[in-house]
This record gives sequence, C-alpha cells and structure tokens, in this order.
Amino acid sequence: MDEKLIVIAVDSFASAQVLQTYLEANGIKCFLQNVNLVQSAVSDGVKVQIKESDAERALKLISKVKLEQEAMKVVNPRKILVPVDFSQPSENAAYFALGLAHKYGAEIKLLHVFNSPIIDLIPFSDVTTIQIDIDVSYHILHKNAKEQLLKFHAKVKSYAYKHGMGDVRVGYALREGVASYGITEMSNQYKPSFIVMGTKGEGFRNTELVGSVAKDVLESTRIPVLAIPESAKMVDSIQVRKVLYATRFDDYDFMAIRKLMNIVSPFSAQIHCVNVSSDADDALAKAKMASLELYFKRVARKTQVKCEIIQGKNMVETFTSYVKENGIDLIAISTQKRNLIYKIFNPSLSRRLLFESDIPVLMFHA
Repeated sequence: MDEKLIVIAVDSFASAQVLQTYLEANGIKCFLQNVNLVQSAVSDGVKVQIKESDAERALKLISKVKLEQEAMKVVNPRKILVPVDFSQPSENAAYFALGLAHKYGAEIKLLHVFNSPIIDLIPFSDVTTIQIDIDVSYHILHKNAKEQLLKFHAKVKSYAYKHGMGDVRVGYALREGVASYGITEMSNQYKPSFIVMGTKGEGFRNTELVGSVAKDVLESTRIPVLAIPESAKMVDSIQVRKVLYATRFDDYDFMAIRKLMNIVSPFSAQIHCVNVSSDADDALAKAKMASLELYFKRVARKTQVKCEIIQGKNMVETFTSYVKENGIDLIAISTQKRNLIYKIFNPSLSRRLLFESDIPVLMFHA
C-alpha cells in the first residue's frame, strides 16, 4: 500500500518549484498539485506534497532555510503608539505603555481620534433650511478634544515622574475622523514597533474597543497590537515572566516569533509555544512543533522555551485553562488569516480570552 502524502506548503508555482528542488536535493521526494498546465508560470495555490514519513525532516530543512534568509538580530522596540479616549481603560493602557517604554528605552505617542457628528445630526428634510456654521462647530470640537488630550498628556507625564520614568519621551497627536482609520494613518506615519490599546473605551462600550477598532487596525496594518484588558493592574515595574505563544502551525509562525522575541527579549521570559489539537499524537503536528522548537532554539538561544501540543476540542477554553495553570503573564496570537481574525474577535470567544482575563494579549497580523 502506498504511503500517505501530506501537504507541506502551498505557494506560487515558481516558489513551489524552488522548494521541490531544495527538498529533493536533500533526498526528499516531492509532488506538485494544482499546477496550471497551460500557464504554469502564473499558477498560484500550488500544493507541495511529500510522504508523511518525511515530514519532520522536511520541516527542519524548511525552518533552516527561513532562518538563513531572515535577519535574526533582536532589536528592542523604539516607538509605541497609544490610542486613547480619556477613559479609565485607556489611561491604564497608557501607563502600561509607559512602563514598557521605560524598559525598552523607547518613546510613546498618545493619539486621540475625535469624530465630528455634525453632519449626521442634520435631518435630511431640513438641510436646505437649517444653517449651521460647520467651521465654528468643528473648531469647538477640535478645541475641546485638544484640551482633553493636553490634560491627559500632563497626567501621564506626572505619573512617569512619580514612578521614576521621567526619562521616557511622551508625545501626543490629535486626529479627526473614524478611530480605526485615524490609528492606521498615524501608524503609517509614526511607524511604531507596536500599538497599545485598552480593551474598552468611553465611546465604544456597546461594540467593545478591541472587538471593533483593533480588528480594523489589524486588517489594515501589520503592526502588532497589545490589548490591555480593563481588569489588568499596572504595578511599579512591569514583569513578564511567562509568555504563551498560541500557534496554529501557519507559515507565518516564523515571522510572528521574531516579532514576539523583539518585544519580550528584555524580560528574559519563558516562552510556552502551545498548539491545541483534537489529536495530540498527530504525526504532522508533532513534526511542525519540532520545527518551531528548533527555530526558537536558533533565534532565542538564551530563552527557555517549552513546546507542547495539548488535546482539546475548544481552543479558547483549553488556552484559558492552560493560562491559569501555568501562571502566564502575556498571551501572543498570530492572526494572519482574515477568517481567523473574525473568529478571534467573535464576541463569544473574545469575551473569554480578553475581557474576563487580567492578562494582556499581543496580536500579530503577519
């Protein structure tokens, strides 16, 4: 009976050919599927298949190539963007960002995006009869928003000096428009290492700030978002001792791991790389986990890494139990797939993972 074939990668025809050549040069037979026989050069979604018994060795070879192609130097974050709406949760997030910036030797920028609802308030039937001085009204809204932002900025600076973090540079910016667009626009200009957001805001209590705004930001930028739950408590010195990296064995794991190490490297934290599977003894899953463990050892030689495949039917419930049992301080999730973003931010799931926990969640859009 022929041995079972498994898909090791899905890529363009050109990339699939390169991978096939590389693996076969190392003694692993490959088969390409979904090739456009008429125009093979433009084929996309080509599957690279190998024998199941070759999975572990193939994954190690692939991770070795990725390692050699990528710059592995760990660089501490230099800029942190903090969207605020002057609520208690966003104030709490700003203090967390301040503590992180002090740890990294970085700067932070407070961003407030205010929305002008003037036009929306005019009944359609009255547009021709009601005269509203838009410029004057906008000036008032802008003036009030700026006054609040300056007051908030002064409060954060005062907190910094009081807690021995007066050396941290704290800037601010004001934008008009929809929150997610304003944050994305500022991210493109400011180019922060990551964004820190509170999980609830004064203007988003019905939609939940992380569940709506952060989702939109993740979809429009590749900058990591650190969500600080409303119940998280800021202490004098931020300590991250144990980090849970939740992997789904995607090709983007390698990129997410590098970003994660850049963020947590100053803390000398222990990394728990965990996958939840209905079959913890699956051969392919074990091979992929072994590949990630090897990658961790090469890019984070001084970091203690624990890799596990946990059997469970409900991903969120299993992760939640693991977090409590192992004293996790930070959860990291890669949300590279559009459908996964929606799944993670589904209220029934996010409420358990984000809003009922006092543990910050770091989200990557690789």
